[in-house]
Amino acid sequence: MLAPYPARQKPLRSKPAATVARFSALPLGTTPLARIRHLIASAEAGSKGYDAVQYAAKRLPPKPPTQLTVLEIYQWIKDTPGQQHAIGRYQFIPATLKRLVQKKGVSLNTRFDARLQDALADILLAEAGVHQMMAGKMPRKTFMHNLAKIWAGLPTASGHSYYKGVAGNKATMTWAHFDREMKRIFPG
Repeated sequence: MLAPYPARQKPLRSKPAATVARFSALPLGTTPLARIRHLIASAEAGSKGYDAVQYAAKRLPPKPPTQLTVLEIYQWIKDTPGQQHAIGRYQFIPATLKRLVQKKGVSLNTRFDARLQDALADILLAEAGVHQMMAGKMPRKTFMHNLAKIWAGLPTASGHSYYKGVAGNKATMTWAHFDREMKRIFPG
């Protein structure tokens, strides 16, 4: 139980926010939810995608996140107190991950794969008001602000992260880029 984790050839850390400067184009022809998730992932996980681990984590999980069960992620969090634990494509933090897993009724033996990560992100999108926004009951910019309150890599209209200065958080894209991409997803 106290044995060190095996050495890895390639760390699975997501890039620090300051270095995530280029964003791949949003996938066309996919659903609006998939396109929003892609945009969020470009701000949160960078090239590591579903296997991203917060770059400041000193002790990485024993395997890539998509090869772990929810229970194994919880164990990694328990075994590594005092470090950053944001994990996966949407950089779920422990309290949020636990809340979403309980809300969705996910078994602790479920693999933290792409499908589960997307499903958990969709709960957060719903909480941010995506369905109200799509129905024309919420302005796009209000929805964008709600997203920025969930994902620290997304900017507010000021251009800064909602969590600027908290645990090193900062926006990893400009407001202009965020706004332009959201207009592409929701042109109305």
